[in-house]
Amino acid sequence: MAEYINKNGLPVGTTSKELFEEVMRGTGFVMGPNTSLFKENAGLHDKNIVVSRMPSPGKETETQTFLVNQFQEAVDLFNSWRNQD
Repeated sequence: MAEYINKNGLPVGTTSKELFEEVMRGTGFVMGPNTSLFKENAGLHDKNIVVSRMPSPGKETETQTFLVNQFQEAVDLFNSWRNQD
């Protein structure tokens, strides 16, 4: 199975550019082991990038929201959460 998949179940690359293309120009969703990265409409013209992590024993679900121009920070968090599990 691919490390990352989009909402259609198709594999997605792991580089920042590939993740950006999928989130901003593709399906808008990337899922990895216990983590997800997706685009959220914040208004008529504004969009946010949301990074979410599934709960683990003793921890609650974690979600952080970033502005689109902070995409690299969102990807860094997405990758760090994936590597922690």
